[in-house]
Amino acid sequence: MNLLKNIKFEDIIDVKALKDIQDRLTKLVKFPTIIVDINGIPVCKETNFTPFCSLMRSSPKGRKNCILCDSQASFLAMKDKNPRIYTCHTGLMDSTAPIIVDDYYLGAVLGGQVLIKNKQTKDSINLQKLSREYEIPIQKLEKVTESLELVESDYLHNCVEFYNFLARYIAEMGIHRLTQENLLRESEEKVKLENQAKKMQLKTIQAQINPHFLFNTLNTIARMALIEDAPKTEELIYTLSDLLRYSLRNSEEFPKLKYEIDYTKRYLVIQAMRFSDRITYKIEINEDILECRIPAMTIQPIVENCLAHGLSEKSEGGEISIKGSLTPEKDILIAISDNGKGIDENVLTLLNNNDSMPEQFGIGVKNTNNRLQHYFGSKYGLKIKSKLNAGTKVEIRIPKIMTI
Repeated sequence: MNLLKNIKFEDIIDVKALKDIQDRLTKLVKFPTIIVDINGIPVCKETNFTPFCSLMRSSPKGRKNCILCDSQASFLAMKDKNPRIYTCHTGLMDSTAPIIVDDYYLGAVLGGQVLIKNKQTKDSINLQKLSREYEIPIQKLEKVTESLELVESDYLHNCVEFYNFLARYIAEMGIHRLTQENLLRESEEKVKLENQAKKMQLKTIQAQINPHFLFNTLNTIARMALIEDAPKTEELIYTLSDLLRYSLRNSEEFPKLKYEIDYTKRYLVIQAMRFSDRITYKIEINEDILECRIPAMTIQPIVENCLAHGLSEKSEGGEISIKGSLTPEKDILIAISDNGKGIDENVLTLLNNNDSMPEQFGIGVKNTNNRLQHYFGSKYGLKIKSKLNAGTKVEIRIPKIMTI
């Protein structure tokens, strides 16, 4: 059983409506009734209280003990998940029924305030002690004690049934309200996601360029480079063309690893030209895994991170290494390393703890890890090792898949 310590009673129940229900029902049955939260604090004004209990609560000390007594009795009822009859701190017989909403303890409905025939008398109450303890004049206590009822035990059981009925009714109100709030929250989230999807769709449309126009333009530029005797420019343009063609036309969700490696090579060729002699790369992939399948765009985002975050500030001698092999467990392990500036220990912790990783620390890493774990489970994904000013290694672990 959980306690709603951080949620107020009024967050779950409409207190104004509850007070109205309490008043109308208790006037019909004539039972004294009070509804309290988990701390025994009344959530709305009590109804049909006896003059004795009203006088007790008029004393600050008396009220404090009444609240404590209600809280303790209600807590025990909550633990049993059943109504409870108990003797209050003044000697009267009371009862309490816990209010439980979605397995959360919210408070209780209490009342009774009677003496049981053949078991108690009005003399059972120690008026001298109560007067002294709660600083209430003895004459007032004697007067209100006269109005206390001596009832059969069945009366108290009837009280319990009524309080339990009211507690269950309040719980139903709470569940209904929680359900409505959840539906409203889900609806708001759905609208938010739809708006985001529309924005993304618009961005996609805005970013689209007719592929034929794009490739024709690149080929024209490449021919111009050939005419102008610029072979490196020609090679760069054709490599870019192949890169874009693969990105735009490859619709496979799980292409063969060899195609992803070819794509990454083209990307690195372009980047090596861009960085001139500042960057070199080496790719060593075990031939046994080249025909295996891998989620599309798994390797390139990691390589891009190496360049953007690890090597961009390196003036010379930048290296990227891509190695692929089978583990003893027959999983595919692809290690992408650089000799760049490395990652701060605190940031590295965030990166390896994907749930708490801020997007500014490598959104490509976060998305890639999320995709791999979505496909294959938490055993797989990315593991990052790094040492400041020495370099970074990202290990990609996926199961060996030959066909999709």
